[in-house]
This record gives sequence, structure tokens and C-alpha cells, in this order.
Amino acid sequence: MKKARIIAAVKSRIKRKTHKYGIEVPQSVEDAFRIDRENGNNMWQQALALEMNSIGVVITSIRDGAAIPPGLTRTSGHVIFDVKMDFRRKARWVLDGHRLLNQLP
Repeated sequence: MKKARIIAAVKSRIKRKTHKYGIEVPQSVEDAFRIDRENGNNMWQQALALEMNSIGVVITSIRDGAAIPPGLTRTSGHVIFDVKMDFRRKARWVLDGHRLLNQLP
């Protein structure tokens, strides 16, 4: 009985939502493009473009191996997708927080 509860608790943490309000939610950028192709629209691409335009001022692209200018910190992130209650698609770029511990002053 106890073993079954532990396994159920682990499975509930691992399981990801694949749909919200009946709309498939992508887990990656490639997945978003695939969903748009299948649906014959570009709603996820528009959400991604809107997010990239809003953070474009903050992000500077530096080539691998290039020196980082003083005052800047190299970091990484990923995109989280969501569906709002009015069925708008939302994309958010978030930092990989687990990698920031050694970069804090």
C-alpha cells in the first residue's frame, strides 16, 4: 500500500500537461512549429515572435568562444508555452535558474 502511494506521487510529479482548454500545448519550440503545421495556422509562432520582440532589447547574441563584454553575464533559458482563458497562445522565455547559482555576486 505504501509503495503504491509513493509510486503514484512520483508519477503525478512527472506527468506533464499536454492539453489545456482542449488545445495542445507544445513542450518545445520545434513542437510549436509542428502543431502550427498540423493545424494550418501560425498562432504559436506569433506568440513566440511577440515574446522574442519584447525581450529582444535585453538579449545580446554572443558567438560561442567569443569574449563576453564587461558587465554582461552568459546565461541560458528555455521557452514555456501556455494557453490563456480567452484561448490566446502565450510563450514566455525564462532563465534556467539552476545554472545561476555560480553566477551570483
